[in-house]
Amino acid sequence: MRKGLLKLILFLVLITPVSLVFGQQLLAKSKQVQSVYSQFLKNPKSQTCQLNYIEVFPDDTTQFLRVFASADFGQLYQDSYNYIEDFFKLGKYHTVLVINKSIDIGKNLRWEADAVGYLQHGIVALGNKYTSLFILKINSLSPDEQSNLITFLADVENHDAYPEYKQLIKSIKAARRTDLADKFITAMNQREKQHHD
Repeated sequence: MRKGLLKLILFLVLITPVSLVFGQQLLAKSKQVQSVYSQFLKNPKSQTCQLNYIEVFPDDTTQFLRVFASADFGQLYQDSYNYIEDFFKLGKYHTVLVINKSIDIGKNLRWEADAVGYLQHGIVALGNKYTSLFILKINSLSPDEQSNLITFLADVENHDAYPEYKQLIKSIKAARRTDLADKFITAMNQREKQHHD
């Protein structure tokens, strides 16, 4: 009986995923974001905590995907909405920092659900609120980066259910940048054409 029990235990250990036995190991960047975010939540009105959170938030597409959109749905995926939403809320107090960082992340993204979608909608919302700063940052991008960003922002299933994007086009036109607004319109039309093809 003892031998049979040992075989059963060995079998269970071998089929149990390592992550369930030891818990998922967070990447150093994920731990850093988690720790600083926790401090921010304890004192959200502290400018130091706000700036620390903006500083530690991922700087680029690769970091963002590793932390909030890992292929195994690990890292900080489960709470990514909260992390990203609070990052964008800080745009009210630290507009340039949040716009610059979010566009630096978004300029190389392709649409995916969850964290990437939250980022997409956050960038568009910032563009509507702070259009001149949004345009300033977009103008600093290379033509390829600008094109990638605009394509990413236009990548939704149904533009009729995405009034924020259409409002962004109006906001850019109101800022007398019809050339840039035309790029957003072209990206929207191409995306709608893909949807119908």
